[in-house]
Amino acid sequence: MNDNDNRRPRRRAARTAGPPVEGTAAETVTVSKSETASSAATVDAEVTVKLAETTAVSEAATVKLAETAAVSEDVTGKVAPSEPVDLSKTADEKAPGSGGRIFALAAAIVLVLALVVGAGFAAFTAYSVNKDEDLRAQYTETARQAVLNLTTIRAESAKEDIDRILSVASGDFKTEFDGRVDPFMDVVKQANVVSTGEVVESGIVTADGESAQVLVAAKQMVSNNGSPEPQSRQYRFRVTVSNGDTGMTVSKVEFVG
Repeated sequence: MNDNDNRRPRRRAARTAGPPVEGTAAETVTVSKSETASSAATVDAEVTVKLAETTAVSEAATVKLAETAAVSEDVTGKVAPSEPVDLSKTADEKAPGSGGRIFALAAAIVLVLALVVGAGFAAFTAYSVNKDEDLRAQYTETARQAVLNLTTIRAESAKEDIDRILSVASGDFKTEFDGRVDPFMDVVKQANVVSTGEVVESGIVTADGESAQVLVAAKQMVSNNGSPEPQSRQYRFRVTVSNGDTGMTVSKVEFVG
């Protein structure tokens, strides 16, 4: 009995020392379930967010891959040759038409240069020909005028006629008149000479930049006191024309028949 009596007080003391065992267990279970549910909800939310972020990243990566593939196809379509490229070929072999284009360009340049040079040469030749023709025309005109002056003289205008002859005279031709102008003029007046000249034909024998020899055929009608009726005479002259600083002059006149 003593043993039983000793046990019972311990049981009472244990019961009064804290809350009921069942309440404590229930509270413990309740707290555990709440924390577990909260933790699970948090984990589920985090997992959901992570999955959403992963899905967004995956979609962005898919879009980038699609754009990269499109760009790659576009570049491939523009750059890729229709035939395989042989890297062992030289630049000329890769572009067979480039040599022909360069040759055509060079030929065009040569043709243009040839045309320019040809035009310049033609212009220079034309200028030289025109200049030479002008010079020959001046030689001829001077010789014809000198012969016309020689074959045309009248008693009434002897002084003016002789002055006209001397105006284009030089060299030997002018020397022939030195000291003879007055005697010649007196003879013309005393004989009452009336002569009229006409140049029939003329032609250059030789010519250069300094002088020329010109053949001149002339006809003269002459009358005087001894022959009142005009008489026709024919002359041929070789006239030397000099081209000097003062212009063209007649330096020599020869009768050739």
